Amino acid sequence: MAMNDIQLASGTRSNLLLLQKTTAQLQATQLRLATGNKVNSALDGPAQFFAAKGLNQRASDLNGLKNGIGQAISTISAADKAITQIEDLAEQARGLTTQALGNLGNDSNSVKLRKSLADSYNTVLRQIDKLSQDSGYQGKNLLVGSGLRLDATDSSKTATNALEGLSGARATNVTTADNYKIEVNGNGAIGGNSRDIADAELRNGLSNIDVSGYVSSTAGNFDPIQIKVSGGKGKDKTFTISEGNETQSFTLTQDQWKDANAVGSTLHVATSFKSGTNVSFEVDFEKIEDVPDTAGIGTSTIEKNVDLRIAVTNGNGEAIVRDGMNDLGLSKLANGENAFAFDSGTVRLSIDQRQLVRASNFADSAGAPFGAGALALGGVTAQTIAADETYTLQASAVEADFDYTTGRFNNYTVSVAGSSGNAITINGAATYTVTSANAATAVAVANATNTNSNSVNFNYGSMNTITTAAAATAAQVAATATATGGLTATNFVTDTVTGFASNGVTRVSIDIDATDDTNVTLKLSDGVGGTAVLNNVDLSAAATDLRFVVSGGANDGAVLQMDVSAAVAAGTKGTVSFNVRGAFTGQSSPAQFSVREGQTQASAAINTKQVVDGSDANDLTVQFNETNTSQVQVVSQNVQTDGQGLRLDFAQNAWNDRSDIENAVKQLDAAKLKLRSASTALSTNLNIIQSRESFTKEFTDVLTEGAGKLVQADQNEEGANILTLQTRQQLGTISLSLANQAQQAILRLF
Repeated sequence: MAMNDIQLASGTRSNLLLLQKTTAQLQATQLRLATGNKVNSALDGPAQFFAAKGLNQRASDLNGLKNGIGQAISTISAADKAITQIEDLAEQARGLTTQALGNLGNDSNSVKLRKSLADSYNTVLRQIDKLSQDSGYQGKNLLVGSGLRLDATDSSKTATNALEGLSGARATNVTTADNYKIEVNGNGAIGGNSRDIADAELRNGLSNIDVSGYVSSTAGNFDPIQIKVSGGKGKDKTFTISEGNETQSFTLTQDQWKDANAVGSTLHVATSFKSGTNVSFEVDFEKIEDVPDTAGIGTSTIEKNVDLRIAVTNGNGEAIVRDGMNDLGLSKLANGENAFAFDSGTVRLSIDQRQLVRASNFADSAGAPFGAGALALGGVTAQTIAADETYTLQASAVEADFDYTTGRFNNYTVSVAGSSGNAITINGAATYTVTSANAATAVAVANATNTNSNSVNFNYGSMNTITTAAAATAAQVAATATATGGLTATNFVTDTVTGFASNGVTRVSIDIDATDDTNVTLKLSDGVGGTAVLNNVDLSAAATDLRFVVSGGANDGAVLQMDVSAAVAAGTKGTVSFNVRGAFTGQSSPAQFSVREGQTQASAAINTKQVVDGSDANDLTVQFNETNTSQVQVVSQNVQTDGQGLRLDFAQNAWNDRSDIENAVKQLDAAKLKLRSASTALSTNLNIIQSRESFTKEFTDVLTEGAGKLVQADQNEEGANILTLQTRQQLGTISLSLANQAQQAILRLF
């Protein structure tokens, strides 16, 4: 039976339908009140439901972007804080350059201080790089740029390092690709800084300081020369000459000084070092002791110059030269790393001071004569040289050949030795005789083994400086006797002459007063402070054994013993004089000169190119809307010290040169501006992103609020509705009950 077969009264059915509708409305209102939404599904209101859903989805998308924006702000903030610290480090580096410029002296302490400051400067630059590299946030580093890098090619560095004397070839601070040609020039000739030589002569009382030679390819150096003088007034003098790790000392005595004064000769000190450096100077005790505030004690440093230079030329033809002949502080070539700074990059080469000459280019050459006997050589000309050699020339003479008129020997026999140890000939023979007539004639000095040949001539007037000869014999001294005042020179026969000053002639005079010929006084004087007196001598007959011992002066202790072969007449007053020639000792060193074999120059080139491509991996893209149509690109700023970044090159040439320090100052000034620019770029982007973050947050709230307006229910209204519906439901129940009472009345009839 169908359920609707029961027929309800019209009033009952009407009330029942009304009650059912009220109940349904009450349930819907309770749902809206419980959920707070008036539209809970598309069935409740398709238009509002889907419109609100779209707004909520957009709000959700923007909330997601807001998180990314917040992370971008943190990334930029990290970079900005790092730039602030890098600016502080740059200021610290600037302070080091200021201190270096305040200590530009060429003394050893100033040089060491600048080198220390340069090392500290390099340390600061390395910290700038480390700080830049440590400033990344979540895989993004806004301070290392695109990663683009230029560097020297390995093949060009290898080719450059193959040059003898060069190593560690590299390029730094490379801004653009370039090609650098490297050439070594100079024959390695050694000299001394003229300013330092003049200062040493003034401060130490020395004269004619000479620095010469050729730098050795096995032991050469660029080290300065130090001359120390010690010995107070009236004392012997010690001269200590140092170069690098090698030190040599020479002592000249007061007796040697007196001897030199006695004969009018000059004392010399001359020495050679393993490096190839030769040092010589003249010594005057009185001049040394007269220097104010030193009293014969003092130390001087002479900067050494070496004829070697490296020229680096870039692709535009611009050349930078570092020269060993320059004064310290003026692009002087130095042992260790040397820097050649171009706008396109800096070429750095490490110099081996011993071997660099092997990479140079020079013709056969002969150095100037050196040593105390250098004046004996009139000139040297290189002719045929097969190997480097140092020649030593020594002369000897026969005492009988001495000419008292000229003060020289008539003949000098010259012999030559070489540093190679091979046999050396002079004019084709083992020895050569120099006379006044042929001294200026050039003769060949040759190493027979290596076929080296050099043209040499002599200064006859200076040959005594390299000559050894025995002292004049007593007979030779007697032959020089002269007499005045009635005395006869030939009556005085010299038996013994010993102890007189070397390297010259002493004029000895003996005053004889024979007023009483049986009681004669003889007074000897050597003209240089030496005297001797014989009293109570009987010259009335031939006298023997007149022995004078000189007291005082340069000839102190010298002995002149003579006989008188005939009587001296009573009343005679006169003078007998003799020329007494001492031994010649070749002075303190022989004459020397060096020759250097020519060689062909080697050259190389350093080529720079891009070795790492740039990328945008560190660039930061920040999206501002859900459709990716609004965004900002934060480009990574390179604030590292390299050529693509701040262009802060490491200290050049240990800051020996003012120009290198000033170059660092210019780079720091430019880097300061770039840091400010990078900071401004980051700050601008940060402000934009922070503004968009605030806007996104507020706009998300607007969208969420708008979506709520479409679907949210009015709680007050819904509360009133539920009360109304509940009342209506109660009334409907009562109405239904009343409608059913008519049926119940009929039932009571039964």
